[in-house]
Formats: sequence, structure tokens, C-alpha cells
Amino acid sequence: MRGQYEELACPFCSEGIIKCWFIPGVMQEKRHVTATFGARKERKRSSDIWLIQSGCDKCGKSSEEVEKELKRKWVI
Repeated sequence: MRGQYEELACPFCSEGIIKCWFIPGVMQEKRHVTATFGARKERKRSSDIWLIQSGCDKCGKSSEEVEKELKRKWVI
């Protein structure tokens, strides 16, 4: 499985370390050929995936609370 471990600062106390697994998105390209329009390329990028492994050890927030706050602040 592709991906890498990341350590982020806690969004609540900014002292604790949040361990997470990051899987970057993939670029897909399709080529369509029609008699009328010729060749066209279509590109799509899948979204990044963040899996939070632990909560904050300093302030005691759970992994669900940390994930919700990181999404609200557009970090993940």
C-alpha cells in the first residue's frame, strides 16, 4: 500500500503530535477518439486520503475530535 506516515501538530493545543497515514491522490488520464471531435484527453485527480491514527497525548482529545477540527481548518 502506498502512502507515508505524517506527524501534525494538534489543532487545539499545538503542543501535541498527531500521528496519521497520508495517501496522496492519483492523476488519471483517459483518451477518447470520436469521428466528429477527434481525440480528446480527460484528466481526473482523486482526492488525498488522511487516516488519523491517534489523538492528542497532551490535551487528551480523541482522534475523532482531532480529525473534525483538522477538516474544519482545511489542514486535511
